[in-house]
Amino acid sequence: MSVNNTSNASNTGKSKDYFNLTINGLGYLSNVRQVNAQSGTFISCVINALSGPSDSPSYVRFDVTVAGKEASSLINRCQKAVDEDKKVLIGFVLSNPSTDIFQLKMGEHAGESRVSLKARLIKVDWLKIGQDMVYKTERAEPHQAQNTASQQQSYADNSF
Repeated sequence: MSVNNTSNASNTGKSKDYFNLTINGLGYLSNVRQVNAQSGTFISCVINALSGPSDSPSYVRFDVTVAGKEASSLINRCQKAVDEDKKVLIGFVLSNPSTDIFQLKMGEHAGESRVSLKARLIKVDWLKIGQDMVYKTERAEPHQAQNTASQQQSYADNSF
């Protein structure tokens, strides 16, 4: 969890603190669509995130709203592959997870309540279509990480 100081839009000049809860993971992308709402048009999709042991993972479904130009562009580029039922695997960062209760309207479980997990897709780390890596973000240069490691802090013997 991190705290971001974001300027308030009002003229008071005060800043507001936010606590950001983020989820990093990988999963399968599906149901990419444009949603037209009163507030404007946005991209929505489903990510079935993998969880548990790699030889028998379970899936956690997230109904996602895509945030930001870069993430929106990348998800739009994946829509054709998703529509063609190709396996699109995504490394992602989600924020603002929340739940929503809905009722099933059809089928043998009609009338039963279910929980939907919702979140905002704020970053795409990488994308694979089938076995092909089609996108990967650039990482910071390795020598930067080495410099921080060499400047280790000395701590008290009874530190927490």
